[in-house]
Amino acid sequence: MRTLVGLAVVLVVALLVAPAASPVQISYVTSDSMAPTIEPDGGYVLVPAGAVEAGDVITFYSAERGSYVTHRAMRVTDDGIVTKGDNNPSTDQAAGYPLVERSAVSGQVLTLGGGPLVVPHVGTGLSLLRTYWYAVVTVLGGALAISAARSSRRRVRPAVLRGREVILPALVVAVLVGVVLVSMAAVHQTQTYRVTAEDSKDLGVLSVGEERTESLTVRSASTPFTHLVTRADGMRIDETTPVAAGPNGTVAERGDGLDRVRQRLLDTSEQNVTVTVPAQETSGVHAATLHMYPYPATLPRGVVTALHSVHPLLAALATVLTGVGPLYLCYWALVDPFAPLRGTRRRVSRRLGGER
Repeated sequence: MRTLVGLAVVLVVALLVAPAASPVQISYVTSDSMAPTIEPDGGYVLVPAGAVEAGDVITFYSAERGSYVTHRAMRVTDDGIVTKGDNNPSTDQAAGYPLVERSAVSGQVLTLGGGPLVVPHVGTGLSLLRTYWYAVVTVLGGALAISAARSSRRRVRPAVLRGREVILPALVVAVLVGVVLVSMAAVHQTQTYRVTAEDSKDLGVLSVGEERTESLTVRSASTPFTHLVTRADGMRIDETTPVAAGPNGTVAERGDGLDRVRQRLLDTSEQNVTVTVPAQETSGVHAATLHMYPYPATLPRGVVTALHSVHPLLAALATVLTGVGPLYLCYWALVDPFAPLRGTRRRVSRRLGGER
């Protein structure tokens, strides 16, 4: 049992906590730019990139987008790498992005049989994990407590493992996992504009000296008990309104089969965000990013917003502690935390430390 719980914790860490500098990572795409090679929500394994060659699928950091991008290397030149999404009509550089420098490449997608090794719907699983983090924390915490209680029965010497020695580590694990999942549930949508000296009303094109007001549709995973904090870089948020509801009073579902099941489970919501891109003084590329942070509604919205303004990590920590902390206090109030966890036939009371 303990081995299985350990493997579960390691898997969660490998999927969610591994930093960008890790040699091997598991990631997934959120757009259809690489379809049909990698469909939206398709997962892949990222390995260290050796000598990048034309045809390799690589992940690199794009400062203009403010995020990591997974595209195919089309040509490798002395000045940089020409990249393109398999489903895009032109290369990234033809769309106004600079050549990708070798130092910006974080890894290469693992290939098998001449093509990328893709695991379908990994994004869906990670989104479920991040949305229902409290269920994951509860299951892992309970499994750790049960595993510790059972292992104490196998000791030859008298049991000395006490309730507080299990509950406190479980609380720490719950808070850490909860903060990671809440932090990673944030949605970042980047809009890139090509700034020209000519007058233009085309989508994605700005004229020098003129601001642009437009409406963006953003989909984010949420629960009925979520506070959504929105922030923008490179543009100003004017108004945020829910997408028009369908005949049954809910947002119309898109797709069929697994897509509809995913939308129901994730309780996704779409919002129309009216933004204004400020006038640019020079031609070139202007990137604007819309950030949406869903936090558990364990604190008043005003408090969450104030904490977020200090730092998103502080808001995540406060909301998770407020949700998990009362459970820890209830244990101390209702159960003797100093009682040893012994394995006897009076299972419930003694495993919880209720009797000596």
